[in-house]
Amino acid sequence: MAEVQKRRRSSVSLDAIKPYRRNGSTTAGSLHEHLRRLILDGAIPNGASISQVELAERLGVSRTPLREAMRMLQAEGIIHAEHGRRTRVTALDVGDIDTVYGTRVLMEGAGVLVTVPLLDRSRIDDLAEAVREMRKHASDPNTELWARAHRRFHRTLIPEAGREFARTLSTYFDRAERLRRMFQTEEIAGGVRLHEEHEAILKACKAKNASKAAALVARHSARAALTLMAQISPEREPTLVRTALQLFSALESA
Repeated sequence: MAEVQKRRRSSVSLDAIKPYRRNGSTTAGSLHEHLRRLILDGAIPNGASISQVELAERLGVSRTPLREAMRMLQAEGIIHAEHGRRTRVTALDVGDIDTVYGTRVLMEGAGVLVTVPLLDRSRIDDLAEAVREMRKHASDPNTELWARAHRRFHRTLIPEAGREFARTLSTYFDRAERLRRMFQTEEIAGGVRLHEEHEAILKACKAKNASKAAALVARHSARAALTLMAQISPEREPTLVRTALQLFSALESA
């Protein structure tokens, strides 16, 4: 008698994942954004292996857009493929905080330096609108609205660095967000200090002061990393984060 091949299953339960409901047809792009949010929120855990067949069934979608959405996630470094079409959420741990945030600070600061001198009125208005949206949703139980405005703000600071630059930096934003959600013991999103930082960055952008804006953005991102490390791994020295911070602070003072 031929052996019955066992069905591959995910390494974690996907029971908490609800069917994906969307008005109109399911596209790979919309499904990619939905899966990305499930991973960032921890609904699909750090390091989990995923059966695409099982995931398609849980979401109630066909495998064609799901495969394309998975390819998009893999290109962003959020997941990676394994033998036999098995995929796994890219594992992160506390040791990645310095590397992820340090790289983010260096890249975003460089993007700000080349973008701020070229900001037009439309982009300044976009930044101001994002700041208003963040303040509006600071205490909203739907934190996704705040996160969307926050991401919009940071994306508007770097477009002159190019599309590939923005795509690469986006992967570090996602990894930083996953780390914060995995390890943060006290919520920082929506805090007064955070709003003050965004307002100060906006003011520097309006003044076309690129070095000031870059230094403020560097402090803004570095503070999140230093807060995390101080809470969960105070014995580790955040060498890359501190070096990146010093570079942009020195540029502002020059």
